[in-house]
Amino acid sequence: MLSFVAILVSSTPADAQTEPPPATRAEALRAERAAKAQATRPHQPNALERGLDVFEDRAIFILDREGFYPKLGSLTVGSGFAYGLGYRDRDLLNNYGALDVWVAGSTRGYFAAEGRIRFPELAHKRLLVEGWAGRRDYAGEYFFGLGPTSDRDAQSDYGLRSTIVGASAGVRPFSKMIVGGSLEYLTPSIGRGNDDNLPDTEDVFTEAEAPGVSQRADYLRTHGFFELDYRQPRYPRQGGFIRADLSHYDDRTTGAYTFNRFDLDLRQFVGFLAGRRVFGLRAFMSTSDVKDGHTVPFYGMPSLGGNDTLRGFRMYRFRGPHALLLQAEYRWEIWSGLDGALFYDAGKTPLDRSDLNLDGLQSDYGFGFRFNTNNGIIFRVDAGFGSRDGTHLYMVWGGVF
Repeated sequence: MLSFVAILVSSTPADAQTEPPPATRAEALRAERAAKAQATRPHQPNALERGLDVFEDRAIFILDREGFYPKLGSLTVGSGFAYGLGYRDRDLLNNYGALDVWVAGSTRGYFAAEGRIRFPELAHKRLLVEGWAGRRDYAGEYFFGLGPTSDRDAQSDYGLRSTIVGASAGVRPFSKMIVGGSLEYLTPSIGRGNDDNLPDTEDVFTEAEAPGVSQRADYLRTHGFFELDYRQPRYPRQGGFIRADLSHYDDRTTGAYTFNRFDLDLRQFVGFLAGRRVFGLRAFMSTSDVKDGHTVPFYGMPSLGGNDTLRGFRMYRFRGPHALLLQAEYRWEIWSGLDGALFYDAGKTPLDRSDLNLDGLQSDYGFGFRFNTNNGIIFRVDAGFGSRDGTHLYMVWGGVF
């Protein structure tokens, strides 16, 4: 018995203590790496990461599913959160066509309904044809006056209601470019807004100060466009986007509000560190043109201010027949599906085309967060600072640019 204990004591510890040390530094490093590998544990995601994974894998599927789906998001700038029901079928005519019909209301009393049918890849993916019909009831749009010197204290609101019917066709010379045109009939009408704390636009501004506030007009819009989209992926980490639109609005009711409008939208993205860091740049310009005796209705003019343009200002803070907007963002990946962002916005809405320059720009800066997939931003939060309008916080479904 004593001999057995002696053998046990002498063999086990002695063997462990007499293991020869590594002969070389290379052997020592290999042994160290082997020990670390044995001790390494797989990454355990925290609660936020687990929530983002569920959002990407399940919630996005629900929003993008075939058949009936929940319509969630935003109807327009300032509509508030919108919710409704839609029906989608992307298998029409042996997968050549897609049908999407939805109806939604928002927390600010906005309402919209739309039906759209698309044939995006006809003629060996060279031809896009689509048609649509919809109803818009935007109950509380803001108006502060025209031009870059509009007064914040002059804020008013109005209701904008319209029925829209149209169709378009586009040709793809190659996969990333499309050139085409559309024909659309619109019936906008101005009414009283739904905010009891604000005066109605028609009670504050005259026809000279807000053209179209006292008369209604139906429009036949003819439109041509050019688009080059080389972003990669759809929520871009690199590449760019170019879009030019030329529209003629023919007033079919009074003839007084016939006008032309040209819009140009340029975007460029530069990614580095495998796309986990991205610089995004945008330049947008809009200009309108009328013949003698005609004018542009105020609701047909471009506006700046709110969650997708000048984020340090109130929604629709500036409006005019011409507009210039410059934006820059630096985005960085926090986790998969969540980016942080720093941004800077600058722009103005001059009354004269000759003032479309870099003098007198209104500006702001801020930071935000983007919940995203490769197909785009699903939800974002932006806080804007540095403007004469104070600080603004926007929580929005959808992206900026």
